[in-house]
Amino acid sequence: MRNQTLFMRTVASLLTVTMSLLPTNAYATGGQNPDISSVGKEAQAFGQDLANSFRANSGSVQNGTISMPTLKDGQFQMNGGSQINVNDLFPGTSGGDGQPESYYFPDANKPDVDMLQGIYDSGDDMDDVGNSAKGALWSDANSADPSISGAAYKVLLDAANRSRPDFSKDPILNLSKKTYEDMDLIADGFGDCSAETTINQNAINAHVPEYERCQRVVDQSAHCEVVHDYDASVVKHYDGPYNLKSCGEGCTELWIGKVGDDYWAGNCKIYEEYTRVQVSNPDAIVSATLEYVKWDDYMQVWVGKSGQEAKVWSGPNGNFPPETAGKCELSTSWERNPNVDVTPYFKNVKDGDVVTFKIRVSVTGEGEGYGRIKIHYDPSKAITKDEWSPQSCMDSAKGVADGFAQGEITCIDDPTDTTGCTVINGIKVCESQLKPSPLPGIPKLCKKVRVKADYDFYKGQMDCWTDPQGETHCPVNSGGNLNSCTEFENNPQCGFISSKCVDGAEGASGTCYVHEDTYDCGSDVAVPTLEKETEYQCGGPIRCMGDDCLDVSKTQSTDFARATALLNAAQFMTQDMSCTGQDGDKNPTGDENVVCSAFAGEAGECKIAVGGVSDCCEKPSNISLADYLNLIMAVPKLDGAVMGLQNGNSIKGAYQILREPVLEGWTEITKPFTSYIENISGAVDSFYQPVEQVIDELMDQLTEQVKEVMADIMKGLGQDAATQEAAAGGAGKMAQEGMMESAATWLSTAMTIYTAYVVAMVMIQMVYKCEEDEFTMNAKRALKNCSYVGSYCKSKVLGACIEKREAYCCFNSPLSRIIQEQVRPQLGQSFGDPKNPQCGGIPLDKIAEIDWSKVNLDEWLGILQQNGKFPDPSSLNLDSLTGAGSDFNIDGSRKNAQERTLERLNGIDVDKARRDLTSEIFPDWDGSN
Repeated sequence: MRNQTLFMRTVASLLTVTMSLLPTNAYATGGQNPDISSVGKEAQAFGQDLANSFRANSGSVQNGTISMPTLKDGQFQMNGGSQINVNDLFPGTSGGDGQPESYYFPDANKPDVDMLQGIYDSGDDMDDVGNSAKGALWSDANSADPSISGAAYKVLLDAANRSRPDFSKDPILNLSKKTYEDMDLIADGFGDCSAETTINQNAINAHVPEYERCQRVVDQSAHCEVVHDYDASVVKHYDGPYNLKSCGEGCTELWIGKVGDDYWAGNCKIYEEYTRVQVSNPDAIVSATLEYVKWDDYMQVWVGKSGQEAKVWSGPNGNFPPETAGKCELSTSWERNPNVDVTPYFKNVKDGDVVTFKIRVSVTGEGEGYGRIKIHYDPSKAITKDEWSPQSCMDSAKGVADGFAQGEITCIDDPTDTTGCTVINGIKVCESQLKPSPLPGIPKLCKKVRVKADYDFYKGQMDCWTDPQGETHCPVNSGGNLNSCTEFENNPQCGFISSKCVDGAEGASGTCYVHEDTYDCGSDVAVPTLEKETEYQCGGPIRCMGDDCLDVSKTQSTDFARATALLNAAQFMTQDMSCTGQDGDKNPTGDENVVCSAFAGEAGECKIAVGGVSDCCEKPSNISLADYLNLIMAVPKLDGAVMGLQNGNSIKGAYQILREPVLEGWTEITKPFTSYIENISGAVDSFYQPVEQVIDELMDQLTEQVKEVMADIMKGLGQDAATQEAAAGGAGKMAQEGMMESAATWLSTAMTIYTAYVVAMVMIQMVYKCEEDEFTMNAKRALKNCSYVGSYCKSKVLGACIEKREAYCCFNSPLSRIIQEQVRPQLGQSFGDPKNPQCGGIPLDKIAEIDWSKVNLDEWLGILQQNGKFPDPSSLNLDSLTGAGSDFNIDGSRKNAQERTLERLNGIDVDKARRDLTSEIFPDWDGSN
């Protein structure tokens, strides 16, 4: 106990000193330290470092011993800290204390559990037990030798029974009151500095997108030919006798001179024969050798550029009559293998250079002269061209291969020999040396391909459907609109956003046959806002003012418009909530878990004829978003119209019974409510029958409210009185039905009312007869309530995309949709895929995980401003926000919040209220002592 007391005194002393010497926000004057702001920030850093060291060494409990840190060298450390035995903190538990448990805790004796179990459902019995325990504690407190508990209670009684004079007229207290009342006058004497807060008008540039989607269908029907232009060479014939021959893989033979026998005649006559080749691929040549010659009588071989040839070999000896000595007639036809290396003449040249071989022969009688160069090359470098063209014809052929077009692909020029190869320029070319064929089933060596392709994947019978008039439609899609993007491409207000392939429209080759392009045809809107700025005006130099010497993280928003958007989000959340049973049951019973979520939506889809003219995804153009905003912004007003009734009113009472359980987690009225009452007391009839008796009256009131709102909307649309009354009546009935089903989803009811009004009363006129669900969903899209999920081909066979379906998640308001789009990425959620959209709400237990500073609601502000529903911030005041201008001004006499607060405080004796409250807390106080 002594250690504990010492520790508590130390902590109290430390807090006393730090609180008095380290104010959280101060300023200093004078010129002693010109850099006092840095001193303040250093002090803040020291405090943060000290706090961090305490977090790392905050003490521990182990084996009944509490270890506490000590402060050393400006850091909290565990070494050298205090230790306390936990038993010393609880009297009666220490082994050295022989007092019984009841000495310290007379009421801690084990109760009679069986007795308590028998009285849990009886208020009177539980009161008896509590009063008995309270009486025992009273007796213990007033006994001659009270226990510790009794002594503690005695302290409380003595404090309550202490005499309390009435100081309401005391001169000292009145002087304090006078000082407080004159605080403004006193403060003027310390007016060295003043803070001036100004509200500046500004604007937010909010973009309101208007996404439009279109399709580009690939139809490359054609009858054409694809040419495979490939070439292989190391040398090519340029001039003179031509004789190139393959001698196996990586080997080619070049014959120089004229191959034959006795084609020259004369007497010691000299003949010359030129063979020129173009070195087309010097990098592929490995070696070149003059490996064979045949002549009669003398022969020379010269090699080099034309006019610059050099002799590389002569035979049978060094003579060459008549230019030299030697007998002209040798009467011999010679064959030799000189194996002279001539590689440099092929390697040390540029691509395309010409190499000349000159054969000189001295003939007497009849003779000939020629030779053979054997060239070795790298087969991997021998291919110099490998191209398929034209691309358009190959694209047409891919449609046939992918099954999106009817036709055939046939090779009509295949030079492949029995070895599976072909020879070009003396080079043996095999399939392994060429690139893969771009056309399936066509060999790599094929030189020409005939293509017949007729695209028909988008043509044919569409699924049948029934329109709202009961007429069945089974149209045939024959095309006629392969590119619906032209209108957006030509519209300067529309900017290209993205292009993707429709799910199911991509072939095995990777070719996409139906492209879906997205354009944004929206606009930028300047949203007025107010921003607060505070400036300090001081008579002298101030070293620290405000947060000059501290780094303070501020969380208060100074932006009126964005703060308004977040308030809208909070308001709409209470009006756009739904709950289901733990198994997804929308009608849960009262004895099962209920899962609640906000901003839930519904999945929907519409159809488009691919490449055709039938379009059931067309948004109606005669919908007024401004009128819809009027309705959903009036939803809280309808709620307030009922809640604003006086307490005790049967309408309000019945409405609250229906409203509050739903807002706390129920979506269905009758079953959860009756189950709840049944679980508590079993008295269903006695409690529920009064609700049934007034519910009709309640719904009549709500119906009238909705009729008034809808009538105001249709006046703005120019409808005649009869139409107004008919539509308003229908809307009111729909509101009544909607409220009977779900008392918490006001926004859902509002959207249902308006979309039904649009479809039925405004008479949406579309060129194509579509389904009612498509009309309704497109109306919601026009109201900016829907998020696009994606599209897919609605077909049952591969290679067919006759009908495209666009999938959406539609919510109850544009704000609900925007919040869903902004929040889902934070929570790691998506809208699913087009065939299985995930449009559920945000679970209420996930709301706390949202970082609202990262939620951009500028689009909502832009929508409000664009439709004249955003208030001018400069005209806002207390009366317009909380008084006569409030949506809760039901009867026109609502006072503002300041006036209502003053009225509530008028005539209240605060001191008397405090004394009365003391009497309630200590009912045993008799006013004495």
